Amino acid sequence: MSKIEKPEKLSQEVVDLLLQRLPDEFKAFYFYRSATNWCQNKGFFKAAAFFKAESDDELTHAKKIEDYLVDWNVTPDLSNILKPTLEFTDLVDVIEKSYDMEYALYEGYENTSMSIFKIGDLYVFDFLQFFRTTQKEAVAEYSDKLNVVEGTNRDSKFEMLMLEETLFEG
Repeated sequence: MSKIEKPEKLSQEVVDLLLQRLPDEFKAFYFYRSATNWCQNKGFFKAAAFFKAESDDELTHAKKIEDYLVDWNVTPDLSNILKPTLEFTDLVDVIEKSYDMEYALYEGYENTSMSIFKIGDLYVFDFLQFFRTTQKEAVAEYSDKLNVVEGTNRDSKFEMLMLEETLFEG
């Protein structure tokens, strides 16, 4: 009787590193859903549509990591997700918190990538290129939004609506 060969799996060290990114993506998904709902409630409909697309992207990112792990014969452990910010003071606050979250995701993927590179798993390192590029672009986009926001009167609904018109396509 011949022995049945078992398929290769990612090392536990690599799995643990990738699993750290999953809750971050789910937290970002929930954050952007919250931002969508808040914007919709306040009449910022273009911003709401933008943040809805952002939430969809974050869920796609989580699925991409899950699928990668499953493809390597690993069943992802879905750990608890920290509750994201659910309240905002104004549209600028949403943008500022979005920037902070995207920058934290950027740092997380950079750190994970450096650890994976040190382990020597170049294929996983290459897989993470998508996330590093995505986060770099997101940080730049929100940085640009923050530059436009500078000097805006947060207490003026008119200025906030003009800001929305400038920052979000409709």
